[in-house]
Amino acid sequence: MRVTPLVFSMLFAAWACSAEDAAPVPSATDIAVIETGWQGTVVSRIDQSYAGWDVEIGDADNDGKNEILTTGCPDSRLYLYKLDGTQWKTTLLADNLAQDQPAMGLTVRVADLNGDGLNEILLGTGQEKGGTAWFHVLSTDGKRLTNKLSCRPECNKSSFTHDFAILDLNRDGLKEVIAAYCGGGEVIRYDVNKSLTAISARKIHQLSGSGEESTIADVDNDGRMEYLTANAFRAGKARVEIFDIDEKGELSAEPRIAIAGYEGNGCFYASFTVGDVNNDGKNELVVGWKKEQKINLSTLVAYNIDKTDATPVAWLERDTADLDMGYFEKMMAVADADNDGKNELVISTRGDNMSEFINSNHLGRAYLYRVGTDGKSSRETLVDFREENAESSWLAVGDCDNDGMNEVVLATGKGDRTKPGVSYVVLLEKLGGVPHK
Repeated sequence: MRVTPLVFSMLFAAWACSAEDAAPVPSATDIAVIETGWQGTVVSRIDQSYAGWDVEIGDADNDGKNEILTTGCPDSRLYLYKLDGTQWKTTLLADNLAQDQPAMGLTVRVADLNGDGLNEILLGTGQEKGGTAWFHVLSTDGKRLTNKLSCRPECNKSSFTHDFAILDLNRDGLKEVIAAYCGGGEVIRYDVNKSLTAISARKIHQLSGSGEESTIADVDNDGRMEYLTANAFRAGKARVEIFDIDEKGELSAEPRIAIAGYEGNGCFYASFTVGDVNNDGKNELVVGWKKEQKINLSTLVAYNIDKTDATPVAWLERDTADLDMGYFEKMMAVADADNDGKNELVISTRGDNMSEFINSNHLGRAYLYRVGTDGKSSRETLVDFREENAESSWLAVGDCDNDGMNEVVLATGKGDRTKPGVSYVVLLEKLGGVPHK
């Protein structure tokens, strides 16, 4: 654990930001087909093959307004995008956060960890050449990093960070972070001190497969939070596991509920999100299943979770090829994306077969699903990226331009993720929406 020098990263960020600003930015319709009734804006053009393996919307610089953050590859950078008047400004806050190249920024979140009223940026890396992933706690004034606290725990043997679950688990006024890891399947808990000068890490669970998601939510609607992870990337053994959290903030030794595939089908992969997708006033668990690693057929199921079981309440897709490779980690969100007062499910697709060695149609799409309390659902295509511009995208939904209405933000990827390239950050907004109160 250490606070690393920032001088070089500040100088590099200033230079790279100038170079980024000089790159031509196309219109959204130049690189994609946008659904009628929606408007697309290219926020930025990035000289990376992947603008983002994750997207976050939040007030990272503590000025009272939201920004967009992305992290991607091959240079494991952190970008901040801010609306300045009518123009989006791109700022490179950090470069080479994995301290190795090529490598990945895989997870980025905004949260006030120490309860001082100021947000921090949390970032986890992916080490393409092996070695343990980095966990960073960063602070920014919107122009540069002002603090960087880093941890590479010996208790973790995995190289790829798969999301952060954030909560004050032990009620001491400090938020803790639980991360799941791809590779060995470690679930690691990070604790910071009040002054944000030290991080401690410990392994709190060992998955039998690879950790593909990490979330804390009240998934069973009992007023208490649960920890959820996807234990996957193993032939026929993918499971979504739900753990209780006790009064001391510790996870139960074993999951209370483990959902192992659907309708008797063992699966290779699972990813999920939690939210009130059918607008019945209760959270549902939405799971994306993939049965076979190299057969790109996906199934989307919304479940009602109770104390002992998971009951399907809606089938959004069954063995469809329309979702391309069927990996949806950090690519699903339940939110009111179109500002009609009701939640929808937004999901983007991944088609980077160069990294996974799986044939892909490179669909480069994002879909919106509307789900009724009767279990019936409908789907519309929000965006269809042209294959020469984007094969994959990662998303977030929120009010990124501070106009009182939600937008969908997509960060694209294309080609060999270990090499430089061109990618985009694209904002989609529904025309004629009503601002949220």
